[in-house]
Amino acid sequence: MATSRELVRDKLATLLAAALVGTGLPVKTVSASKVENLKGNTPLVVVLSGGSDRQRETFQGSRAAFRLMIQTWVRQTASGWTQAQAEDAMDTIESLIAGVVEENQGTDDWETLDYDGESTMFEASVAGVPYYVESVGVRIRLAHN
Repeated sequence: MATSRELVRDKLATLLAAALVGTGLPVKTVSASKVENLKGNTPLVVVLSGGSDRQRETFQGSRAAFRLMIQTWVRQTASGWTQAQAEDAMDTIESLIAGVVEENQGTDDWETLDYDGESTMFEASVAGVPYYVESVGVRIRLAHN
């Protein structure tokens, strides 16, 4: 049976949680799927499926590559929280995500992990609350199946 993208997405979310969540770290929640309610969960990092590429290679079986989207959500302002702090948090989180990508380029779970283009940042409003959002695309290539 072919490897499920879900397994890879869950593994990446676990690695991100270890690097981003905890005492002295900037993220409250890391999730391997969409989060229904952002309230109280930000700064939040979400790992979402972004597509698959399953290529058949002659005499070597097949190789799967999965595109995943790492989204960071940070509330812009709140009581005791300024826009400047929100932007600083976005920058810190991006740097920590880069560290996870750098340290896990090859693992027992995949052959390569790399960026899939440059990240994009935008502002979003959910239930009238403004957030900064950054999307970082990554591509994970598995070893031959």
